[in-house]
Amino acid sequence: MRSNKEVVNELRTAPASWIDAAIVVVLDNQFKFVGEDHPDPMTRLNSLQEEGGLAIGLAGVTPTAYTDRAFVAQVFEEYEDQGWAHQYMDKLRRIVRGANSKPADVSYLLWNSARRFPG
Repeated sequence: MRSNKEVVNELRTAPASWIDAAIVVVLDNQFKFVGEDHPDPMTRLNSLQEEGGLAIGLAGVTPTAYTDRAFVAQVFEEYEDQGWAHQYMDKLRRIVRGANSKPADVSYLLWNSARRFPG
């Protein structure tokens, strides 16, 4: 398992094409995020982990030729072989797809609110 410093560094080195990149933290069947623009991402990540959260990957938004933007998410390398981590990311993708079917700002939805997993 990587250190929080390494996790924050991975956020800072997310692909340049990603907009609104964030660390995805799973906490009590909720998604919490540490955004790239957070003034103190290390403190935020430490706080979420002290509450029992687990950083499982990165997520962001990329511009595309066919749509205004597309959601992207990837689990951290150490969880690549863990089915449960991919299940969480799949749930997050479904939440984003559901939000995109309604008029809403997906960036605001993801990074400024905690969403409970659907059923």
